[in-house]
Amino acid sequence: TDSTNMQLWNTHNPFRALLLCADGYMVIWDYKNSPFLSTFNPLVREQRSGADLFYFDRGDKVDVAADALSNEIRVLIGEHGGGNMRLAVDKVMLHGLRALEAQGFEVMEGEEVTEKARAIKGKDEILAMRCASHACETAVKAMEDFARANVGDGKTSEDDIWAVLHAENIRRGGEWIETRLLASGPR
Repeated sequence: TDSTNMQLWNTHNPFRALLLCADGYMVIWDYKNSPFLSTFNPLVREQRSGADLFYFDRGDKVDVAADALSNEIRVLIGEHGGGNMRLAVDKVMLHGLRALEAQGFEVMEGEEVTEKARAIKGKDEILAMRCASHACETAVKAMEDFARANVGDGKTSEDDIWAVLHAENIRRGGEWIETRLLASGPR
C-alpha cells in the first residue's frame, strides 16, 4: 500500500492487516486514528481499524476483537470474493486464526503467494528501490567518513558511528534500521 506505520513495533505487536479480495477490492486495517496514512492510494478502497489482536493492546478481550475482525472479513469476502471461503494468510495471530476458522474459512498458507507478489515490481517501485539504495549508500558513506575521521581519538564509540548511519538514514526518509550489524577495529 506504500504506507508506513511503526514498522518495527508492528513486527512484534501486529496491528495492521490488509485484505485483497478476488475482485481487487482492497481494505487496510491500521492503528486507530491512522487511516490518513493510506488515503492517497487509490487501490485501497477502505481504511479500518481493529486488527490489533495482541494482549498488550486488547488484554483479556483479544478473542472478542478477533471475532469482530473475522466477521468483517467474512462480510467483505461475501461481497467481493464470490463466496469462496478459502483464505490465504501470510501472518496470523492464534486468536485470529481460530476466529477465521469459526467463520467457516479454510485458512491456507499465504506467505509464499505474498512474497511472490512482492517480487513483481512496477516502474515506480524500481525507481523507489533505486532511491532507497542511493539513500543507503549515502548514509553508509557519511558513517564511513565519520569513522575514519574519529576512530582512535579515545572518545568515539561504535554507538557514535552507528548513530551517524541511523541519523543519515532517517534524514533521507528511511525507516528504523532493524538489525544492528556494525563492528570496527582489527579482526
